[in-house]
Amino acid sequence: MNERTILCVDYHDENCVVRHYDGITGQETVQQMPTEAGALINLVTQAKRRRPNAKIEWIQESTTGWVRVKTLLGQQVDGFLLANTLSMPKRPKDHRRKTDKIDTARILHEYLIGRLGLADQPSPKLREARRLVSYRENLVSRKTSIKNWISRYLAHETWEERTGLWTVRGRKRFDQFIAQRCASDQLVLRGKLDEMDAIDAQLAKVIMALQELYQLWPAAQRLDAIKGISVVAAVSIVARIGSIERFPTAEHLIGYAGLNPGVQQSDSKRRDGHLGGGGTDRHLRHYLVEASMWARQLPRYRPVYERVLKRRGKRIARLQVCRMMLRSIDKILRDGIDFKPSLDVPKPV
Repeated sequence: MNERTILCVDYHDENCVVRHYDGITGQETVQQMPTEAGALINLVTQAKRRRPNAKIEWIQESTTGWVRVKTLLGQQVDGFLLANTLSMPKRPKDHRRKTDKIDTARILHEYLIGRLGLADQPSPKLREARRLVSYRENLVSRKTSIKNWISRYLAHETWEERTGLWTVRGRKRFDQFIAQRCASDQLVLRGKLDEMDAIDAQLAKVIMALQELYQLWPAAQRLDAIKGISVVAAVSIVARIGSIERFPTAEHLIGYAGLNPGVQQSDSKRRDGHLGGGGTDRHLRHYLVEASMWARQLPRYRPVYERVLKRRGKRIARLQVCRMMLRSIDKILRDGIDFKPSLDVPKPV
C-alpha cells in the first residue's frame, strides 16, 4: 500500500486551489482556500489527522511565494517540490481550457507517472546574490533610460552636439547649455542629471558589494579567467545560472540563455528563427554577447569564429562564440576546473 498524501497546490497571492490525493484509496478532492499562513498550516494538520502514518508531499505550481511557504511549513511536510509547468506536454487543440483545477490535475498526473519536471529551489545565499545582481541591472537600465531621454531631447529640440556628452568636458558643456534653457526645461534637465548622479552613487555601492561576493565565490573567480568576462559579469553569470546540476547538459544551458536559434525546414526550404523567447534569460545572454567581443580572440574560439565569419558574417560568428563559451562555463562549473584559453592539441610526432 502506498501510504502517502500529496497536496498539489496552484498558488496565488490571494487564493490557492489544493488537490488532495490519498495514496491508499487513490481518491482526489479539490478545495479553494485563502493564501494565509493559518489556512496552509491547518491544511497540512488535517492531512496528518486523516493519515497519521502517511508521508505528506507538497507540490506547488507557482514559483512565486514558495520561499515563505516552505519556511512556514518547515518540517511539517516530508517533501516540498516546485512544478515546472513549462516542461509539461501541451494540451491537445480540442482541449485548451485552463483553470486552476485542471492545472492541479495535470500536475498530479504527470507527477504520479514520473514525468513532472521540477523547478529549481535556489539556496538563500544564491537568492541574495541574484537580488544584488538584479538590482545592479535595474540601476544600469534606469541610467541608460535617462541618457536616452536626454539624447532624444537634444535631437528633437536643439542642434546641440551629443558626441562625448558624458565625459567630464561634455558634462561641463551640458551644464552651460542647461543654464541657457527656459526655467521649466532647466528643472527637468537638472532633475534628470541629479537622478543619474544618485544612480551612479548607488551603482558604486552595489559594485563594491559584488566585488566582495567575488572574493568568496570560487566559481566566479574561475569564470573571470575568460577574456571579456569581468568581475561583475562573472558574479552575475554564476548567480543567474545558479546550480549547474539543474541543467542535464550544456545544450540545456545554451537553451536557457536563449542562444539556440529556431529552425523551420521543409524539403529544401529553410528559415532560421529568432533567438530568445519565453522562458529564456536575456540578461545572461547579454553578458555572453558582450564578452564575445573579446573572447573571440582567444585561441580556443578564434578558429571557429573565423570559419563562421566567412560563411555567415560577424553576428552569427559571435553567437557561435557565445555557445562555445557556455559549453566552457558548463564544464568549469560542473567539474570545478580552471579555464584554459587554448585547446590541448597533440603535437605531431
